[in-house]
Amino acid sequence: MNADGFLKLIRQYTDIQELTPEILHSFIEKIVVHHRENVFGEMMQKVEIYYKMIGYVELPEMSRQEKESYMKSFGYTEADRSA
Repeated sequence: MNADGFLKLIRQYTDIQELTPEILHSFIEKIVVHHRENVFGEMMQKVEIYYKMIGYVELPEMSRQEKESYMKSFGYTEADRSA
């Protein structure tokens, strides 16, 4: 892990107006997409993003209510989730 190097990289992009492939390539080492699976009636798919110099950062689990609120804020409906 190289947090100092990552912070130097971040400082290069203090005023991003558009997320470009070049910016993504600067920050991301690799993305691992796992198979979709049905967990208690809900389709789940784990995605791991490995950042350059710091590796994989695991985000905390969201409650069902938090997930629904998040989905609603982006305009997704229950029908979208089952499609």
